[in-house]
Amino acid sequence: MKKILIILTSALVFGCSEDYLEKYPTTSMVIENYYKTPSDATQAITAIYNMNLFDDWWCSYVLSEIASDDCAGGAGQGDGGGFQRWDRCIAQPDATTNEILWNTYWGAIYRANIYIQYESRIDWTGKESLQKQYLAEARFLRAYFHFYLSRLFGEIPAVDHPLAPGEYPVRTPAEDLYSFMMEDLKYAAQNALSAKYGEMEPANWGHITKWAAESMIARVYLFYSGYYNDETIKDFTVSDAKTYIDDVISNSGHGLVSDFAGLWKVPSLSTSVDYAGEVNKEVVWAIRFESSGNPSQVFHRMIGPRYTNIDPYGQGWGAMTVLKTLWNAYDAADKRRTATILSWDDEGLTYDWNSTSITQAQYTGYNCKKYELVSVGNTLPATNWQSDIDEDVIMIRYADVLLMGAEIHLLAGDNTNVVEWTNLVRERAFGDITHNYTTVTIDDIFNERRLELACEGLRYWDVLRSCKGDFSKLTSKLTYVDETDVDANGNNVDNSQTSDVYSLDVDGNNFVKTKGLFQIPPSQIDLMNGAIEQNPGYE
Repeated sequence: MKKILIILTSALVFGCSEDYLEKYPTTSMVIENYYKTPSDATQAITAIYNMNLFDDWWCSYVLSEIASDDCAGGAGQGDGGGFQRWDRCIAQPDATTNEILWNTYWGAIYRANIYIQYESRIDWTGKESLQKQYLAEARFLRAYFHFYLSRLFGEIPAVDHPLAPGEYPVRTPAEDLYSFMMEDLKYAAQNALSAKYGEMEPANWGHITKWAAESMIARVYLFYSGYYNDETIKDFTVSDAKTYIDDVISNSGHGLVSDFAGLWKVPSLSTSVDYAGEVNKEVVWAIRFESSGNPSQVFHRMIGPRYTNIDPYGQGWGAMTVLKTLWNAYDAADKRRTATILSWDDEGLTYDWNSTSITQAQYTGYNCKKYELVSVGNTLPATNWQSDIDEDVIMIRYADVLLMGAEIHLLAGDNTNVVEWTNLVRERAFGDITHNYTTVTIDDIFNERRLELACEGLRYWDVLRSCKGDFSKLTSKLTYVDETDVDANGNNVDNSQTSDVYSLDVDGNNFVKTKGLFQIPPSQIDLMNGAIEQNPGYE
């Protein structure tokens, strides 16, 4: 039973108003009276975890895939072109652009800070270890939510307490911001659940573990050191990152499942391999979902082809159409290609994408399979495909850990295990050792990450950090010229500065101007009395 996703009473749902940054909590007496018992703490921690369930069409997962070189915006032809603007990194005209995303995750930080501030009022007698565990989870989640927002918007404020009336935080310099995250993550690594995979109590599945915290330390370090081209976060070095990631690989008990496609429901059905289930050794941390009762509509519904129900492919809103360049990046013998991507032609299926009942935007001939809904009439237990989602989202899996480990070892000048760890991932992909590397470079690892982790919300951040602070490289990395865009005379038409819903054109120079960052909602800048300025390229 996925107990961690219990929805709480309204007394615990604080800090979600759109202009929360300028409103002092009116429920302070309720909070002060609430924190008395460990049972209260369990509900409060659950309230923080619940904020992970609100990812929808606007979320980081979808935005990052759309902005990457692997996917187009997609969605519907009549949806206003917003996904196409994200795809091309051009400003959205709406003052509330990205507002739901901004409010949701600052609200999540607020919940974490409320817990951290008040948990000491609880009588923890006899349950001191639980106190440390819960505080570790709250601090991990606070760091995670800051990281979520900082990759999107850059130097956001590091907020370590519930804000008082009239308190408008300013941007925190990147090194200070990431050091703040690291301190939270290091605390979690020291105090979170430390049972190895296979030894953990079933009731704790989905909770933050020592292994999740150590893996996130590696992820945060790699993004910071790449994006900001700085090898140290204050006194935290690549050697420190190496120590943490090595511990996960050597001692966590996690490993690779035998079949790549078995990690997800639709890929397992479409390739006829056994589904590994949501609880398996490759999952280091996952966000857990029930089949009913979710507090919001979630991004799963966005991914599938529009208005379809062709076994095993269920209905979706057509977002994140996969580009042919990703399909072509795979070797034909690489089993990850058909596990990751639905190719309509290669599977002999017909999709009338431009009919009046479907109107798919930016059709490419390819869709993402990971986290797509299973077709109704197959094994889908949900009664409402818009909201009843029951497939957990893997936030950290062991294949990613192996590749981060290999990359960090190279950055540290230590070739130990680099080839071995990279080839473990590659051997599963091909089912043999004939495609193994004999030597591995950083470029090899980035390429392997692209193929292994495609459509999992990581590729765009890998592209950004691969620039090492030289964002002019984004011109070549993210430019896409749609050769089918021609006028009546056969001349190529450039749609890279428009919201055209048919074209796949992208001008990578748009990303250079913004340094790959997203647009802060203008409405929130106004609410904060200008304490934060708009990101470059969106002024």
